[in-house]
Amino acid sequence: MRRLFKMKYIIAVASLSSCLLGSCGLMDTTSEEHLSGDEMWDEASVQSVEGFVNSIYTEFRAATMQKSCYILYSGDLRCAPLETDGNLDYVKDLVSNDLNGLREHYPNDDNERAEAIMQWKNFYKVIQSANILLKEIDRTSVPENEKKAYKAEAVFMRGLAYFFLVRNFGDVPYYTDAYHQEPLPRTNMVTVLKNIAADLNQILVDDPDVTCLPWTQYSSDKKAIRASRGAVLALLMHVNMWLAGFDESQKNTYYEAVVDYGEQLVEKSGNAYTLLPLSQTATLFRGGSNEGIFEIVQNLSYINGNEVFNQNAIYSNEVMYSVFDLRSQPYVQYTYDFLTRIYPPSEPDERVTYWFNENIYSTMGTDPKEVKKFEHVDLYDGKSVTSNSGNQIVFRLADAILLYAEALAELGTDDGKACGLLNRIRARAGASTLSLSGSELKDAIYWERVRELMGEGHYFYDLVRTGKVYNNQYCYHPMTKSEFREGSWTWPISRKAQENNTLITLNNYWE
Repeated sequence: MRRLFKMKYIIAVASLSSCLLGSCGLMDTTSEEHLSGDEMWDEASVQSVEGFVNSIYTEFRAATMQKSCYILYSGDLRCAPLETDGNLDYVKDLVSNDLNGLREHYPNDDNERAEAIMQWKNFYKVIQSANILLKEIDRTSVPENEKKAYKAEAVFMRGLAYFFLVRNFGDVPYYTDAYHQEPLPRTNMVTVLKNIAADLNQILVDDPDVTCLPWTQYSSDKKAIRASRGAVLALLMHVNMWLAGFDESQKNTYYEAVVDYGEQLVEKSGNAYTLLPLSQTATLFRGGSNEGIFEIVQNLSYINGNEVFNQNAIYSNEVMYSVFDLRSQPYVQYTYDFLTRIYPPSEPDERVTYWFNENIYSTMGTDPKEVKKFEHVDLYDGKSVTSNSGNQIVFRLADAILLYAEALAELGTDDGKACGLLNRIRARAGASTLSLSGSELKDAIYWERVRELMGEGHYFYDLVRTGKVYNNQYCYHPMTKSEFREGSWTWPISRKAQENNTLITLNNYWE
């Protein structure tokens, strides 16, 4: 039954997805597709619906780590303080924020480079599938409590997909109805973010006793890779921080919401999440640990064989060399100035020991340095080496603690508590305790996010949402305020999006 259900689903969704924002408007269906959909849901059991839900996560994985280098390129390399002595055009383009140059250098590399990231269709497959589940699941024989849990997962994944879209493209087409057929223009990004927040908050309201989505998924095959109450709260924190950055007139309201969600996640979730000692770095970044809140699983052996990430999408494959036979240095290295700024040699910090090789303070052309934070070597197909076969971290507890601290510092109502949260992260690293307030505290929290979350896809996005991306005191490759207002922080939208949807406008800064 599960295999039959999944095959029908793939056929129907593949037909719909081929039309997404393209030749058929936003979406198009035929009577045959509707009929097969009816058959699927009328026959659906818990096992069948579970397979459908797994497919939503698989589609999100394809959009971020398999079809493109989405997280690496957009979150870690863009405007970053990196250097390379090779002919790596993609690094030079991303570091200098020359996305048209990236598009010119890799015009036809749909699987790995610019064009794949500029196409938003893979995220709309996630959204489409979530909308279909929300519409159809009430027709199944699934018990009511399980229906509620699956609906919550669908809302979470739809919100996560929209959040990733907004962070890259700004305004995006927005819809929540299944089988949508009419072309849509782009919706203002603040409106989209508010809608995400409202949907996610409703999950919390509808599940006050945490009987629907648990604080964390405890079974080994779901832990951190399926939605949980913790994941909902973490996403709400990020969404509200972006709203604070782009809807400044209401920013305190958003900061207050982040404090509320942070209090729930960090202080009221019991033992669901804990900070792991740095000595357990390998456990943390392999995935599924007690610090992980939401991750993208790399090995889907329980669904679809030993399927792994696009090797060019893995951060550690860019910043490591020692595990590869034919490399004498990594593809990219962080600059000496940057590393000595965030990890001053005179100050204790165990992250230097656990996350880097001994050459962390070398300069380009001398002993090569590498970020070993995510090192988890494996060999695929007996020949293809990867430096990290673990999961891709999306949200973890340290990230949530620092967002919580940031929101408190921005409100200025309890700098002592904000500083205490900051020091929780520093204490785990064996770094000195700080006693700060005001702007100094805000700066310390920002730089703590930079050092703690390096390689986890937050660097560029934190610069954007805080407005620091046009300040050379924080951004090593800043854009001007006028460029920022014109959309230089966004990605170009693939021109294919306009082929048969005249309502779609492109990001004009890149045209």
